[in-house]
Amino acid sequence: MIEVRCKGCGRLLGKFDGTGEVKCPKIDCGGKNIFDTATGEIKFIPKPKHIPLNQRKTSSGVTFQ
Repeated sequence: MIEVRCKGCGRLLGKFDGTGEVKCPKIDCGGKNIFDTATGEIKFIPKPKHIPLNQRKTSSGVTFQ
């Protein structure tokens, strides 16, 4: 078993053996950590940035108010 820490914020996510993915529970981070304990490789995918509703458009091109 190997300790897996978040590559984004350094928080301990747990002790694991094998492969898997864990989402960081920190609200400020929230990234996905994909790990393989056999190779010791850990990949980090950051949480997508929030886009305000008034800057989003529907599939037909209408902007939300």
